Amino acid sequence: MEVRVIATLQAKPDSIDAVSDAVHEIIEASRLEVGNLQYDLHRDMDQPGTFVFFERWASSEALEKHNATEHFKRFVSQIDGKLEVLDIKKLKQIA
Repeated sequence: MEVRVIATLQAKPDSIDAVSDAVHEIIEASRLEVGNLQYDLHRDMDQPGTFVFFERWASSEALEKHNATEHFKRFVSQIDGKLEVLDIKKLKQIA
């Protein structure tokens, strides 16, 4: 069953550039993963430093494999301590 993820990251004011670099760096490798259907990055127009990922994965297993990749682990280490907010929602379409 397809899984969708909406991940919102709010960078600390002094870390906006570092978080911006990290979120851009993870996109291509993630899009190439088996089971990735969509991996889009957005920036909040009203809140500088707020980034939102919209992801679609073919299955929960594909998402779990993504979370175990080296590029994802590197991403997590790059943003560690640089966020005010990290909100991750895993969604299932029901209608």
